[in-house]
Amino acid sequence: MRKLGKIAIPLIGSTALLIGMTGSAFASGTITSGGSPYTGNVLATNLGNVTLSGLSSLGSIINTCTGASLGAYTKSDGTGGQLNSVSLTGCTNNRGGTTTVTALNLPYTGGHVDYDSTHASNRDGTITINAPNPSVDVKAILTLPAWGISSMECHYGLTTSTPLTINVYNPANANKPVPSNSHGQGKLAGQALQFISGDSRCPASASANGNFQIVTDPGGADLVLGP
Repeated sequence: MRKLGKIAIPLIGSTALLIGMTGSAFASGTITSGGSPYTGNVLATNLGNVTLSGLSSLGSIINTCTGASLGAYTKSDGTGGQLNSVSLTGCTNNRGGTTTVTALNLPYTGGHVDYDSTHASNRDGTITINAPNPSVDVKAILTLPAWGISSMECHYGLTTSTPLTINVYNPANANKPVPSNSHGQGKLAGQALQFISGDSRCPASASANGNFQIVTDPGGADLVLGP
């Protein structure tokens, strides 16, 4: 039986958040908490709105979600990443309606965390979901009153060979997306999922943007990614 969970499409990118990358030029990472290797659950929560946008045959659709969180598992060497639970609240779109998104086939597995402090973004590393990934199936149901549409269903996944990568910033990194937040963070900046089935008017891809705090769960302790 399929496991179901509410999730913002952008978070699948963050579905990314805490599932990493395979086949990169980066060194694999080491995850610590309080100075000791950390293997266990983590919690990612949004810092500000999360948006998902795409261009359909009718025009641009921009979804904005005010609340989002997801629970995941990782090993201290950055392998074994798994997304287990998700929650999304307050999602509306620019066509006067609401958007409800459900992630099918949870948990999502595959990939790992990589340490990389040389990127132009001054990140400390990356978390990425491998692609293609046949398990990823994110169902979005949109109401679009401005266009007279009471319900439009769209499914998105990772069908290309491009992995879904998120920049990761340690708590002490002055270049993290939200400096006023003291914890480690992840950033989605236009990473995309591809249309796999549904209404022919659905956007061909969904581009995600958002910032997230990442801590241990339970406990809320900081995590640090190193070489």
